Amino acid sequence: GLNFRDVLIALGVYPDSDAVLGGEGAGVVVEVAPDVTGVRVGDEVFGLFEGAGPVAVADARLVAAKPAEWSWEQAAAVPVVFLTAYYGLVDLAAAKPGERVLIHAAAGGVGSAATQLARHLGLEVFGTASTGKWDTLHATGYDATHIANSRTLDFEQHFLDATDGAGVDIVLDCLAGEFVDATLRLLPRGGRFLELGKADIRDPDTIGADHPGITYQAYDLAEAGTPRLQQILADIVDLFTRGILQPIPVSSFDIRR
Repeated sequence: GLNFRDVLIALGVYPDSDAVLGGEGAGVVVEVAPDVTGVRVGDEVFGLFEGAGPVAVADARLVAAKPAEWSWEQAAAVPVVFLTAYYGLVDLAAAKPGERVLIHAAAGGVGSAATQLARHLGLEVFGTASTGKWDTLHATGYDATHIANSRTLDFEQHFLDATDGAGVDIVLDCLAGEFVDATLRLLPRGGRFLELGKADIRDPDTIGADHPGITYQAYDLAEAGTPRLQQILADIVDLFTRGILQPIPVSSFDIRR
């Protein structure tokens, strides 16, 4: 699976200079360590690992059985985006039914996963995307009131109007500069601001001083730790099995491209 982290690494702008391409995928188990139980040679699995290539080494706790009806491409695109969205909304934001969440880049990978999870959690979901992707948002249940353009600052007033000035309770952000400032103003009653982007990470203390009641946190999925990631992966698999979650759309490319 290829996600935005890999793009940043390839461009040489990812904060961790030791990071390597490849953090997720799907494949057939070719070997297991003597102490591994629950995973056998020949199993078709998907999950998290480090390093891309024809063969990868994975922690057995961070893979799960690939549903038979999924393509390899669908399975490879699931782990990072769904675990990232789940960890943010459930663990960090402690989202509660009836709250409002703003998901920037809602047509993207994490945005698509977060939209599904947020609705399952009982949240009212607002999303931004470039206008060319609005059809994608409409197809996933967004109406005009809950969509705004991520390429201009108009989303601030649009969502304030839609909520009678109350704004939202939770933000999943990946923007930068004045777009972050406008988004912070959409939490006039305080709330949780979760930063997924790498281009404009703010100081939490400064945010808290300038915007009383807002908890700001930039996060990476790895911070959850292996035991918690194992639990989240199991929860996500259960939600897929019950039909609550659906794989996100994927685009496939020849590796030589």
